Amino acid sequence: MKEGITKLYSGDFNSMSQEWMSDGSVIITLLKNKESKSYQFRVKNLYKENEELLEERIIEQEVPKHIKGKMEEAKKWKKEKDKEK
Repeated sequence: MKEGITKLYSGDFNSMSQEWMSDGSVIITLLKNKESKSYQFRVKNLYKENEELLEERIIEQEVPKHIKGKMEEAKKWKKEKDKEK
């Protein structure tokens, strides 16, 4: 079993989008927070006995530096607020 479809069946993702194609297949994109990659794959006969994985790709994602800075700032702020409680 490939990595993307394994994530689908195990529920190891935070968000999922589906795009149904005219041939009956579906393109699924799975995202998981805190991972720098997403999983996109195309499946025919999804969830059926004759399910067929047609293609899969793993998309590497880099968080932009300015966003990383904001994320660190938000974590520090949250940590300080949690100490105040």
